[in-house]
Amino acid sequence: MQDAARVEVDRIDHIQGYQKRICEEILPFWAEAGFDRDGGVFRERLDFSGQDCPTVPRRAMVQARQIYVYSAADKDGVFRNGADLADRAMHSFLRLYLDDNDPRAGFAFSIDATGNRVSQVRDSYTHAFALFSLASLYQLTGEKRLLSAAELTLQFVDRHLVCKDHGGLLDRQPSPETVKRQNPLMHFLEACLALHEAAPDGPYLERAESVVRLFESRLLQWGIGALPEIFAADWSFDPAVAAYFEPGHHFEWIWLLDRFRRLGGRAGAPAEERLWELALACGLDARGRCYDSVGLDRRPLERSTRLWPHTEGAKAGVARFAAGEAQGLSFCEQMLQSLNELFLAGPFAGGWIDRFDANLEPSVDHVPASSLYHLYGAFREVHRFRARQAPQAVL
Repeated sequence: MQDAARVEVDRIDHIQGYQKRICEEILPFWAEAGFDRDGGVFRERLDFSGQDCPTVPRRAMVQARQIYVYSAADKDGVFRNGADLADRAMHSFLRLYLDDNDPRAGFAFSIDATGNRVSQVRDSYTHAFALFSLASLYQLTGEKRLLSAAELTLQFVDRHLVCKDHGGLLDRQPSPETVKRQNPLMHFLEACLALHEAAPDGPYLERAESVVRLFESRLLQWGIGALPEIFAADWSFDPAVAAYFEPGHHFEWIWLLDRFRRLGGRAGAPAEERLWELALACGLDARGRCYDSVGLDRRPLERSTRLWPHTEGAKAGVARFAAGEAQGLSFCEQMLQSLNELFLAGPFAGGWIDRFDANLEPSVDHVPASSLYHLYGAFREVHRFRARQAPQAVL
């Protein structure tokens, strides 16, 4: 009985410690040190002393992610000034990354610290997050201009980034690659679900369903339960080209498919079970930390480990527990423990070390702002779950 009680206390300590760190350290820090108030934009990265890296281009994707974080944190009641910060950043986002503030021209990939364009490429990954941020801020404020901007952005996506021949998304314009990637499509699904949640009378759930159908019919390799990263132009899979998967993306899809069902989407066979089984079987090292990539022969390709798969693992654990998988809660706790004890242990309060090599030595020299999207996503799922479970307080 004492051992069981100790395990329960440890579980609560890891979860509460993670939540406290997000609310008391990370959100306030990045709202100050991570925001360029003169330019009205979020910083791309900080060095290990917590200072800006001003020569690094500021990607549109990072701006959109940070807008989501502070919109959601305000809506969740854990960061009171999030709406003002997100609204100011959105104003700059639409002004600096668009031609004439018109989303029908698409968002440029990056700008420099003075606001000048660095890359004019329009890519699917960026546009998925642009939609996600517009949906998140609209859900908070109800300002119709945001939903209108999202609808105009979708017009650009449909005109320039949707593959007319085989469905799904092209990687970018101009000069799309001859291969296709699952990652932009996954985040486009996330954006469609966010739009549906914000504007349930719109056509967004149907768009999400088309992504899920493509995932079920072409992306997931049912025989081995793996989701490869790269496909041919027609979404066929050639093991000679990309015979690997990323455990973190398995976890991410598990959570998204669960979210799709909860919002009323009609999914077919339980793909989440197949993704979960393979990720747990060969996606973790002996310490329970996620490999960066694993071959389809079940052997790790990259024994390094990054922060984001652990946040997605925590979300997947909550989703699997809700689906009846008893192991889900302990897995969520295991992922948060790794975040607390490894990734968030340095280099400064409110920061993180994003990647470690196989020997658990840091393999980066900066703190990328983009990881806050993942960190807050895990916080939000645990926060929501605990609220649903009250007063039982399972977590």
